[in-house]
Amino acid sequence: MNWARTVRFDGTIGGVTQRKISASLPGGSSLQFGAPHPAAGRTYGLVQGPASIEPTEVAQALPGARWYEETIIALAIEPTPADALHAIAGAFSADAGVAGVLECTVLADIFVIEFEPARTMPSLILNIADVELRRFHGYRKVTLLNPLPADILAQIAASGLQASEIAPDRILETLLEQSGVE
Repeated sequence: MNWARTVRFDGTIGGVTQRKISASLPGGSSLQFGAPHPAAGRTYGLVQGPASIEPTEVAQALPGARWYEETIIALAIEPTPADALHAIAGAFSADAGVAGVLECTVLADIFVIEFEPARTMPSLILNIADVELRRFHGYRKVTLLNPLPADILAQIAASGLQASEIAPDRILETLLEQSGVE
């Protein structure tokens, strides 16, 4: 695949509807859905396609989706105690000015944040949340809401493991996909 974009659907989309949506895409493109989070009320997906298909062609097949111009990361942060939820949300408010944050919302008992990994490392987002949690002597559960392409996964792994040699061309699943092995 030559390009990847994140899409977001409002509401939880079940397996049957996911298969119908995936089947409606132009040939050569694919859509992988993230695991639904019951409190998020959203379903994220990763659309990928070859250079021969323009992303706008695929976007037309997904009229009910919010289309991002690049791959983003969407996290659901569930703090304990629940009192820390609004403190975390405040740390990411518009006044905070964290680069790369596209949207953040409190939904039920979780904080959902969408950000651009090209501008902001996931570790920064989690560190900011942890600073607020320390004030409450709390902890967090974090759920990744959207699937990520191999290049973003490699970037996160390389940073977290401090192993710059980790790259998409060294991920076994990527190599198997490129060679056509299922």
